[in-house]
Amino acid sequence: MRKILIMIFVVVLCAFAQERSIFSEPTISSRYSPKLQEKNARSDSLLPALDGDMAFAELVRIRPGLWSLARLDEYGEVLTKLQVDLVYIDGIREDQFCILDKKAPNSQESWSLSIGIDFVSGGSNTVEVHVQQCLDYARNELGYQVRKGDKVVNIPPRKVIEEIAQSEIPEVLAVDLQARVLNAHREVAHTGQCPKDIDAYMVLFEVWEQVKDLPMDLVLINDLLNPKNNGQKAVHSCAFSREWNKRYSESAVLQCNIDANFCKYKQSEDGTTRWSFDYDENVLIFEPLKVLFLKFGGKSIRKGGAVMDLRIIPLSSSMFLEAYIDKSGLPATLGLITVGK
Repeated sequence: MRKILIMIFVVVLCAFAQERSIFSEPTISSRYSPKLQEKNARSDSLLPALDGDMAFAELVRIRPGLWSLARLDEYGEVLTKLQVDLVYIDGIREDQFCILDKKAPNSQESWSLSIGIDFVSGGSNTVEVHVQQCLDYARNELGYQVRKGDKVVNIPPRKVIEEIAQSEIPEVLAVDLQARVLNAHREVAHTGQCPKDIDAYMVLFEVWEQVKDLPMDLVLINDLLNPKNNGQKAVHSCAFSREWNKRYSESAVLQCNIDANFCKYKQSEDGTTRWSFDYDENVLIFEPLKVLFLKFGGKSIRKGGAVMDLRIIPLSSSMFLEAYIDKSGLPATLGLITVGK
């Protein structure tokens, strides 16, 4: 009979939790710790046995938002599945706990927690806080998954979000794109070279759509992409050809005269090009080399030539997005400029 009552309780509790929780299908089971089972076995009229299910049901009745967590749904509808093993403990002889189940595939898609709660000792009024702290712990350690519009987005763990901020990845990027940019940033910071991971290039068109309107910063460009100013750190221009399934890289230097709004771009393979900065258009415009009255090195698309405009946007403290833009304002090619060791 006891097992039947527990099963009924779990079904009712899950239904109630689903109604009041931001988790769509929480699965909640309960059991007693061995020490509490031992204590209950010695119960008498002065020290009655604890009915953990009844105590927890009363807590949920008083605190219907127990299985919700502040700001968890700020990015969209939460899709993460929640599975909880409640363990009623003897708080006089053992401490409350929160454990990620190592046997379960804990991830952003699914949390599996074992939570020890105390309805016995004088600290039993902390159960609500303890459950909330456990959910917060899972969010910090695992991240979570949401639906934003038609898109499923994985929100990374807190330590990754903090690393994103420390890496100076633009806040305007969606959090899932920030995580992908971070992967490339880590590789560049570690190797000092262009990323080998193809995803670092595949993500650039999505990134462009969200950062294309960020203003260029000639001071930052000159500080980081000019080895004379960045402590002699190596700079590389990086690209990937989908057609040929091949990566390309070359050493580079970008020197800017801030007062003259003029930059010189030196690439080991493509040579040296000169660019004037148009603040209104937020682009660098190609300027041919002048020798006496003659001009060499091609002509800008703005003057009937083939050399496209250039926009360089910071993606992290070690990477810039390099976009060559056609007459319609669309990127014809997207690559990276990296700052290595």
